[in-house]
Amino acid sequence: MFSCMTTSLLQAAPGEAGISTGAAIFISFLLLVLFGMLTGFRKAVCLLPREREEQTDRLVGERQSIFHRCLQDPAVFNRRITIAQIFAGAAYLYWGSLLTIPAMIQWTASGMAGWLTWIYSAIFLFLLLLFGLAIPQRTSGARAGSLARWSWYFLSPLILLASLADLLLHSISSGIMRLLRLRDIAIPQPAPTEEEFLQMLEAGHAVGAIEDDNRELIANLFEFDDKIAGEVMTHRTDIEALPAGAGIEETMAFLYDTKYTRFPVFEGTVDNIVGVLHVKDLLFYREQTRGKKGFTLSEIMRPAWFTPETRNISDLFRDMQQNHIQMAIVIDEYGGTAGLLTIEDLIEQIVGNIEDEYDEAEQEMIEIAPGNWLVEGSYPVDKLARVTGVPLDDDEYDTVAGLVIDLLDRIPAEDERPVVSYRSLTFHVLAVSDNRIVRVRVTRTAPEADYSDD
Repeated sequence: MFSCMTTSLLQAAPGEAGISTGAAIFISFLLLVLFGMLTGFRKAVCLLPREREEQTDRLVGERQSIFHRCLQDPAVFNRRITIAQIFAGAAYLYWGSLLTIPAMIQWTASGMAGWLTWIYSAIFLFLLLLFGLAIPQRTSGARAGSLARWSWYFLSPLILLASLADLLLHSISSGIMRLLRLRDIAIPQPAPTEEEFLQMLEAGHAVGAIEDDNRELIANLFEFDDKIAGEVMTHRTDIEALPAGAGIEETMAFLYDTKYTRFPVFEGTVDNIVGVLHVKDLLFYREQTRGKKGFTLSEIMRPAWFTPETRNISDLFRDMQQNHIQMAIVIDEYGGTAGLLTIEDLIEQIVGNIEDEYDEAEQEMIEIAPGNWLVEGSYPVDKLARVTGVPLDDDEYDTVAGLVIDLLDRIPAEDERPVVSYRSLTFHVLAVSDNRIVRVRVTRTAPEADYSDD
C-alpha cells in the first residue's frame, strides 16, 4: 500500500513534473505570504473606523463592490476570508508535501519515512502558524487603512473566487437542510457586560478606531447610570439665592450681578427653600405692574422641586423631563439643603461642559507643565485620577478639596498654604475662602509608579 502511494506521489514530485525544487520552494513561499496577507487583511478591516464611510469607499473605488457588500455583513466577510485562507493553506501544504517526497523515498527502506512525514508536517505547519497567523495578526493594526487598501488589490481575485465558492456552498447546504428538514437555528450571542464593553472601547481607542471625544462620550453614558444627585449638584455654599423678602431693586441688582435665569428663594436660611424665581416671570410682572409698591417675590415665584441627594441621576433626569422641571433642590437626610442641580448639569455629565455667553472662561483643571496642574477645589477626584494616572480613593470624598481636608484632618485657614502628599501626588493649597479650599496645585512626582498591590 505504502509503496503504491509513494510511486504515485513520486510522479508528482517537483523533479518529475518538470518543476525544479527551487520553483516549488518559491511557490510555497508565495502561498505562505498569501495566507499571511489574508490574515492581515481580515484584521485590518476589523480595525477600520466604521463611521468613516468615505475611507471604506476609497478602498475599492466602487460603492457596490463585493468588498463593500462584505463589510456590511461581517459574518459573510469573515466566512469568505476563511474560505480563501483554506484555499491558500491547502495549496501551501500541497506544494510543501511535494518537497518532502524525495526525502521520504530515500528513507523508506530504513523505515524512517513515517517519522520524517511527521517532522516535515510539523515544520510546515509551524511556518504557517508563525508567518501566516501570528506575525500578521500583531503587525496589521499599525496602519489598518493603508494595509486594507493595498491588500485588496492583490487579494480581490482570490476573495472573488471564495465568494463564488461561498454562494455555491450556501446553495448546496440549504438544499441538504431542506431535504433533511433541518432548520437554520441562530445561536443567540450573550450581550457583552458593561466591563467588557468598556474594555472594547479602550481597545478601539488604543488603535485609533475611536476618537477621544467619542470615547469620552460613550464612557460618560455608562457612568451616568451610576451617579447620584449629590455627586453632580452645585453645593449649597455655591448657591446664589434670594431672600423671600427682597424688594424689586434688590432683586434686579442681584440679577445683574449673577447673570442666571433661575434662582432659589429662601426664608431665613438657605436650608428653607420656599420657591424658585424665573427672570422671565419677574420681567413680565414688572411690565404689568409698573409703579406698584409692596412687591414681594412670593407673588411670582414658582414652587420648588425637591429631590434627595442619593437619587440616581438617570431616574432624576427622566422625572425632570416628564414634569418639565429645570431646577431641582437637593436635600440631605435631615431635610436641609445640600445643593441644587439643573437639567444642564445632568446633560453635562454626558457631553461635557456647556458654556453660554455668560459663563466665565475658567477651566477647572489647567496643565501648567508636564506633571503639574492647577485645579479647582471642586474638581472631581475620579477625574483627577484619570488625568494623573494615580488611583485615588473616592469612597469618603468626591472632590480634590475633600481629599486635601481628609489628608490634613482639618480645614486650613484663609492665610495658610499647606502642602500634603498622597502616593506620588503632592497637593499645594493656593487659595482658601469661607472655609473652602478654592484652588490647589497638584504635582506628580513618580509617573511610572505601580499601585496594583495597594
